[in-house]
Amino acid sequence: MNISLSTPTLSSLNKFLKLIDELFDYEALPQKAEQTTQAVKQLLNDPELGQAWFIEVEQHGMKYIAGHIIVSYSFSLEHGGKIGLIDQFYLKSEWRQHGIGTELLPQLETLVIQDSVKALSLEVNIGNAGARNFYEKHGFTPRRQFCMMTKILTESHIALTAIS
Repeated sequence: MNISLSTPTLSSLNKFLKLIDELFDYEALPQKAEQTTQAVKQLLNDPELGQAWFIEVEQHGMKYIAGHIIVSYSFSLEHGGKIGLIDQFYLKSEWRQHGIGTELLPQLETLVIQDSVKALSLEVNIGNAGARNFYEKHGFTPRRQFCMMTKILTESHIALTAIS
């Protein structure tokens, strides 16, 4: 079995969005389809925001898309520069527990290091012991003193007045 990463393009957008839909369904996450589509297009058009890949598996002479990975970029003084957040790492159910993640993480690290990334972070559901153990085996350390918090922002329709 040969495992590789390939970059989706706008011509493969529907295939990529289908995988993202599968992930949202699997994780029981709310999704706004139009918002997701616009965000994916923005990501694919602007590599400064991050990178996205199809996870491809070649087996018995056939090539399959087994899932996808999305890494978004930010900047951190703590880590001395650009950092990556593994925003999504999805494998279709039939491809889980086959060593794909173990083979992919070093490939992913190499790709983001080439893009000057100093550290990778990710979120794991606190109740998903299997995923937590997997990532810890691959060098990710929980930051037990931290709690990831999120606030969804919406555009304000209140006019602001500048005082001169």
